[in-house]
Amino acid sequence: MKAELRTITPDLAKTILAEKNIGNRPLNKKYVEQLAKEMRKNAWKVNGDTICLNASRLIDGQHRLSAVVLSGVTIQSFVIDGLPDEVFDTKDVGKRRSAGDTLSVKGEANACRLAAALVVIDKYCTGRADRTVEYTNAEVEELLAKYPNARNHLQSGNKAKGILYPSILDACHYLFSQKDKRLADEFVEKAILGIGISNGEPWHLLRQRLMENFTSKTKITKTYAMALCIKTWNAARAGKPLRYLRWSTEGNNTEKFPTIH
Repeated sequence: MKAELRTITPDLAKTILAEKNIGNRPLNKKYVEQLAKEMRKNAWKVNGDTICLNASRLIDGQHRLSAVVLSGVTIQSFVIDGLPDEVFDTKDVGKRRSAGDTLSVKGEANACRLAAALVVIDKYCTGRADRTVEYTNAEVEELLAKYPNARNHLQSGNKAKGILYPSILDACHYLFSQKDKRLADEFVEKAILGIGISNGEPWHLLRQRLMENFTSKTKITKTYAMALCIKTWNAARAGKPLRYLRWSTEGNNTEKFPTIH
């Protein structure tokens, strides 16, 4: 076997894939796009991971090589050549590091919960709250630098009681606090915990809706739950009654994702 740090150009990556990418698992296009995005941003790091091959086949590295081709960016990577075919079934059998794992290594408490909240916060702040957006681990690290105060809004201690997704609870408390910290705390105390809540106020209607969802077999999505929270917040902040609570996503009455007032 021969191991060396090599320059992987788009042309070289394309040649290896054309000649040696035989019998590999199906390509994960989303993952390739994530890697390509990192490469275009010059965020690709030589971390010791290797591209493994021998004279007849590519054993490991098809996603990295595909990302080089897609991005058109030349990278550096360690390459091990001369591996026997028998090692193929030992590759990529471990658990991939999550964004939460990455933040935990950085010393963050409640890292998985923090990572999930950061994604929800950024999707809202960038106008993509109702879209599916993939973030790389490196991008989640950047989100922490972008929203450092998110650490202080994690409602840990099982405050959600299962009636609201933790990431939505944490993100809403952070976003609401930018407008009114006292009212953001009231959102948690009344709508989530049921403390000091009164019939007729918007928080009561939201809590009823969340409790109904908690006992229902068919659950509302995270996006829908966040939309309900924002609609309730807007009514509570304006001091207006809330007679019904829903977010229309189909038909002629389709609504845009609500904005926090």
